[in-house]
Amino acid sequence: MPAFASRCPKIILPLALAALLALPACGADPTPTPVPTPTANVAAVIPTPAPTPTAAAMSDSTPTPVPTARPEAPSPDAPTTAPTGDTPTPPPAEDPAPVERSTGDVDGIVFVVSDGSEATFSVGEVLAGVSIPNYEAVMHTTGLSGEVRLDGGASLVTVDLHSMTSDEPFRDRYVQSRMFPGQPAASVSFGDLTPLPGGFTNGDPVTTEVSGTLNINDMDVPLTFAIEARDDGDTVFVLGRSTFTWDQIGEPVPTARSVVSVEDEVRVEVLLALTPQTG
Repeated sequence: MPAFASRCPKIILPLALAALLALPACGADPTPTPVPTPTANVAAVIPTPAPTPTAAAMSDSTPTPVPTARPEAPSPDAPTTAPTGDTPTPPPAEDPAPVERSTGDVDGIVFVVSDGSEATFSVGEVLAGVSIPNYEAVMHTTGLSGEVRLDGGASLVTVDLHSMTSDEPFRDRYVQSRMFPGQPAASVSFGDLTPLPGGFTNGDPVTTEVSGTLNINDMDVPLTFAIEARDDGDTVFVLGRSTFTWDQIGEPVPTARSVVSVEDEVRVEVLLALTPQTG
């Protein structure tokens, strides 16, 4: 450590002299001209104007460098030319125009199951130690998809069974792992739904019955749905209600230590929000 301290004056003195000799090279103007800070990406679009030199800078013997002018941004209307050897980038695909239709117009139109659709399954239960009359276990899901034809074509609606939820996590796990472990989805198919009820083409609420086939657990179960429907032009709303038994879908009546009994009949309610697309 003392040997290093003895050499410090020999190092510091030459550095101080070099700094004093460098001061005259800074020019007559003691205030340096600020250098504009480049902005990422913006300079490539909007050219930055050259700074106006101050009087002090003009009197300096060293000329002030003028920034190189940047090319102006191309006009939005000007055609884009790809560089030689590069493949031109195709323009982005445009979204298809929405289907224009009048209320009640269904010919040649495919209606797609859209947001707002949901299915609810409910069954009566008696729980141990709970004295609630008319208690129902309710499973609910918005995981619906499919297409519906109201002009005589076939229709198919699919329900995601593994997305069904209730107020009890144990019940949700039971449905997924015990009841439908190998079939995460069920479907309901419909044949010709015509003729449509009178008043439907005018946008009036109508009621009717339709027959469909529920495919679940690799079984086809015939069901009859009581239907309420309304066409508001942009969306067709269909509410269907039906019932089935555990035996019809090949399932034993669910059991649990906290459950005294479960009804044999399951009530299903399906609300479809159908938006039109071209067929």
